[in-house]
Amino acid sequence: MDLHSKLEEHITKPILSVENPMRLILGVVIAALVLGTLTGYIMSTKNSSLKPSALSIGTPKTAQQDTKTFKDFAEGIIKVKPLPSSGEYTEGTHMLIREGAIPVALTSSVVDLSQYEGKKVKVFGETQKALKEGWLMDVGKVEEIK
Repeated sequence: MDLHSKLEEHITKPILSVENPMRLILGVVIAALVLGTLTGYIMSTKNSSLKPSALSIGTPKTAQQDTKTFKDFAEGIIKVKPLPSSGEYTEGTHMLIREGAIPVALTSSVVDLSQYEGKKVKVFGETQKALKEGWLMDVGKVEEIK
């Protein structure tokens, strides 16, 4: 062995050594924790001028105000749907009878449709996948037509 190879052997060491791989893993974990904490701190102080109320300006307060979810609509007279015979599957609790068009089966978890039975209304909702009915709508808003 010559002097040059002896010097290289002592000066350079491999980063990942077979003798101690835990040192590298520990170093990566510590670096990730430090950088993650630093990034979180910077991001939290960067947007400190925004208030929570400013973020919720475009958010509807009730389902009746939600025009993005309840974008489908139909007009007609709401009638209660007859109870099915024994064991028969049915969709919706009410029907919207429309002039010259197929009726719409209606269901809703946010609007009491029984308050509008027999009245001419415009319903807003979201079309659902129907198995038996031509059109099934989950109603989110009802406007009475006079």
